Amino acid sequence: MRHARRTLHEVLVPLVATVVAMVMVSALVPGVSWAARSALRPIVFVHGFFGSGSQFATQAKRFASNGYPATHVEYVEYDTLFLSNTRAEVLASLERRIARLRAATGADKVELVGHSLGTSISQEYLNSSPERAAGVAHYVNIDGSTATALPGGVPTLALWAEGGQNDSIPGATNVHMPNESHVENASSPASFAAMYRFFTGAAPVTTEVVPEQGEITLAGRAVRFPSNGGPGDAVVDVFEVDPATGRRTTPQPLYTSRVTEDGSFGPFRGRGSAHYEFQLTRSDTDQRHHLYFEPFLRTDLGVRLISSDPGKGVDRLIHRAPGHAALLLYRNKEWWGDQGAAGDTLTVNGRAVVNAGTAPRGKRAIALFAFDRFADRRSNPGRTFGLYPFLPFMTAVDLHVPATEPPAGSVTLTTTQRGGGTPVRLVVPDWSSATHTVTVNFNDHVH
Repeated sequence: MRHARRTLHEVLVPLVATVVAMVMVSALVPGVSWAARSALRPIVFVHGFFGSGSQFATQAKRFASNGYPATHVEYVEYDTLFLSNTRAEVLASLERRIARLRAATGADKVELVGHSLGTSISQEYLNSSPERAAGVAHYVNIDGSTATALPGGVPTLALWAEGGQNDSIPGATNVHMPNESHVENASSPASFAAMYRFFTGAAPVTTEVVPEQGEITLAGRAVRFPSNGGPGDAVVDVFEVDPATGRRTTPQPLYTSRVTEDGSFGPFRGRGSAHYEFQLTRSDTDQRHHLYFEPFLRTDLGVRLISSDPGKGVDRLIHRAPGHAALLLYRNKEWWGDQGAAGDTLTVNGRAVVNAGTAPRGKRAIALFAFDRFADRRSNPGRTFGLYPFLPFMTAVDLHVPATEPPAGSVTLTTTQRGGGTPVRLVVPDWSSATHTVTVNFNDHVH
């Protein structure tokens, strides 16, 4: 645990570093770099198994912090179980997106990034035809498939996380990062720096997510897990909330919209320092899904409201009752609960839920479900249970979190993530699990 009181040196050094980075970036974007900025190619990210575009959202902000237009990063999302789409359909979708981005930006080519299963999709795309490969300037293969040669002959950067020390792609720039987990490898500052240098030939000015001054733009998609399809007839309401209580600051949402067929909503204007609640209301269920986020800091066009079908799939594993809350604690960086000072901490109302029994490093859990198993008002936060040990990237903790209908109290979540930074405290209302689902999205980066 860090001491509550810090030395002047501990306070000033990070502050000065942040100010310097902001000054350098502000000089980079509006100044003589406009010509270079216009030459930056758009980036397309292809996620991995059970993934979504959210796993590249922080990298998008890092690229924007270094002069890339926010509109230059897009995502190809698909059903990784291939139940609602075929691989050929995913490849065709990727081809259409690349063609559209090239036409919209005037770029000669795009930068292609694949993660995990997304590397298999990307390699298949590049190897499928010379014409497809010709539209890609550089390819980044993040902790996924190996190859016997450069995919499609395209210059390749291959990043390998823990366990991949013997993996490589001949002819590629192979970078091994044994201290990073699988999902973390797609969202880390080290991976960003390697990608930026590979794309531009120079080091980035900063690997931070630099807060944007003034208003920001927010937009994204509400998606079903794990298919990444739209949620059907649904409405998104966005509220600003008081960070001290999690309560809405106004009775009316600052933005409301019925989602499009693919789940898209926005854009709308917001503030980078504000705390927001996104409420997803679907016409096919009486459940309301409340999704909370840390402040976005800057424009985010890839906001993802990930929601399971009520009573189906993963949602069937959640025990619901009027007297307790059901929480999903999500982060695109694995929770490490067995690494001591080199790991993460996460508490719910003061009780530790990330530990060796719920989130060992080898579990690679990014989604932690917390609810009262059997609705018996008892807690056993020291270990996971049921099917969760066998589900990829998921874990659960048996935790009784009292709730009321309508909510009269609050739930306090505090985390300190590995890699430094100060503790983050998020507070949400005590929504009853009988008719409400709550997701708390934590940043995968230290600010």
